[in-house]
Amino acid sequence: MPSKNDKDIEIGSKVENAVVAVASDDNVESSSAATPATTAAPTAIVVVAAAPPAKAASDETDATSNGNTNAKSTTPTTKEATTAATQEQSSKQESAGLQANIQPMQQSIAGKMDEDATLTNFKVLYVVTQLCGLTMIILVSCWVGIHLGGVGGTANPKLEFNWHPLFMTIGLIFLYGNSILVYRGFRNVRKKTLKFAHAGIHLTAFVLTVIALITVFDSHNLPVPPIPNMYSLHSWIGMGAVIVFGLQYVAGFTAYLAPGWRQALKVAYMPLHIYFGLFGFVLAIASALMGITEKALFSISDYSSFSSSGVMANSLGCLYVIFGALVVYLVTEGSYKRKPLPEDAVLLTGVNE
Repeated sequence: MPSKNDKDIEIGSKVENAVVAVASDDNVESSSAATPATTAAPTAIVVVAAAPPAKAASDETDATSNGNTNAKSTTPTTKEATTAATQEQSSKQESAGLQANIQPMQQSIAGKMDEDATLTNFKVLYVVTQLCGLTMIILVSCWVGIHLGGVGGTANPKLEFNWHPLFMTIGLIFLYGNSILVYRGFRNVRKKTLKFAHAGIHLTAFVLTVIALITVFDSHNLPVPPIPNMYSLHSWIGMGAVIVFGLQYVAGFTAYLAPGWRQALKVAYMPLHIYFGLFGFVLAIASALMGITEKALFSISDYSSFSSSGVMANSLGCLYVIFGALVVYLVTEGSYKRKPLPEDAVLLTGVNE
């Protein structure tokens, strides 16, 4: 099918042929000297020749129209690209913001899980420590009651002595260790209450320790002839533990329960209070081991034959070591430290901690 341009070319060709024919006729007539006809011919040529510029103008119009159309079609594409870029940037910002919010939450959850696991470990070890301590008291009671003949008063100094290992085990080992652990074992109790509990347990342990010392001195002084005092390493280490324990109690009471000490002095003294508290406890464990060995050697004739009394004494000594090791670990492990509660505001001294 012929295109529009082919039709235009065909029409132009026919017009040119017609013009040539007219020009030929005009040339014939020009021999008779007719001047106006000659003038009209160029006019016809000019009129016919004006047709191609119209085509060019049409083509230019079409090109302009096509350009406008292309421009119109390009404009939405640019807008869409800009919108897509904006949406992508907004999405990235939202993703970054969401990530920034999620990361602290993840860290908080992880920290909470670690804290829960640490607290669970502490609770398990704390229960094991208490079971070990109670077993230790039961075992020393059985050892005293069954193998050492029980307890007595001043009328029987030998039986009166048996109060000494029983009260020392309860007071200077079990209660002393628990007074050290009270802050971590009851971490959800107000600190002021724990201070009273700490001081009260210490006081009870001190009273039992004094009674135990009285019984051992009676058992040495009342017999005839009397037994010398303070000659063994056990007595030296034991007395040192009692002295450290007593000084610790007085210093701690005046520093943290009685008014008068400035906050700076309390803070400065706290490391010493902790150190000497543990030092006295370790001395008590060491002294108890020496005392058990000394009593077994003096009182159990068949100790070297693995008698039941000797095995029980050795087992008691092992429980002393296990209990002491657990107490020292629980009180020195940093992750087990008690965290302050919001209500831990003011002590009896009126000083914030």
